[in-house]
Amino acid sequence: MRKRRTDDQYRFRIVLMLFFDVVAIVFFALDTLGLLRFRDVLVSLGLEDKAVTHARTEVHFIDVGQGDATLVISDGHAMLIDSGDVDRTDKVVWYITNQGIRELDCVIATHPHSDHIGEMSDVIDAYDVDRFIMPDFPDELTPTSYVYENMLMSLDEKGIGITAAKDTEFTLGTCKVELFTAKGSYDDLNNYSVLVRVTDGDNTFLITGDCETEEEKDILSQGFDISAKVLKVGHHGGSTSSGYDFLDAVLPRYSVISCGYDNSYGHPSDQTVSRLAKYSRDIYITSRDGTVVFYSDGEGLEAGTEKKDRNG
Repeated sequence: MRKRRTDDQYRFRIVLMLFFDVVAIVFFALDTLGLLRFRDVLVSLGLEDKAVTHARTEVHFIDVGQGDATLVISDGHAMLIDSGDVDRTDKVVWYITNQGIRELDCVIATHPHSDHIGEMSDVIDAYDVDRFIMPDFPDELTPTSYVYENMLMSLDEKGIGITAAKDTEFTLGTCKVELFTAKGSYDDLNNYSVLVRVTDGDNTFLITGDCETEEEKDILSQGFDISAKVLKVGHHGGSTSSGYDFLDAVLPRYSVISCGYDNSYGHPSDQTVSRLAKYSRDIYITSRDGTVVFYSDGEGLEAGTEKKDRNG
């Protein structure tokens, strides 16, 4: 009796495999003949994104080496999230200006570590900034770095106040921007990172600063909707971020890791990349791919990279 059941199961698996082989051959033939595009089938099943017809929103994950800088441009409005570390070439300012931007509706420092605010003073000096947002954190964690002091000085000289990050939302062009903040007390400034969720129609982006597993649990406990097609991975892909519970809530189709080439921290962690691979179809790493730009028209979504040749 057991042998017959085993034989039946074996035949069923063979028939199932043959069925899928035939379906694949049919789709391939129809795609080759131009009668049915396989991509259209994947789109209809929600497994592939539509092509972009006319981008109204761009999200630029700027390659700033071992740091973070994200530029969001939507319908003529712009927001900068972090500015990378100190760079004597003024790369972030150059990059923003090269996009034709002269004014920033909002600048957000996810947290005041130098690899996230290193160029913030230059950014504030170079552009009209309508609003500057930074999280609250305990006095004992206040940075003593000169880049932090320079940032405060530039804000003061231009009469720009600091808006303390709180759970709120606002509009940027065609996008809804949501901010999520930790409520617990932590010994590490990373875990006070403000999370930024940008939604343009069907496309959502989650930027997480250096949020680690402690803050991830904090955010999850508050019941926020943090689902996103595109995840800017926390803490440069380090092993102490991007836990399974957090990724289960985000379900990212694409992940972006911002880190420096051959950095001393070993970012990104192999374990983190392995976890991300269980969720994301594409994982972009700025040290390998250069700046990563996503284009959205509210329905379709496409990505482009400035790939680097490390051997050249």
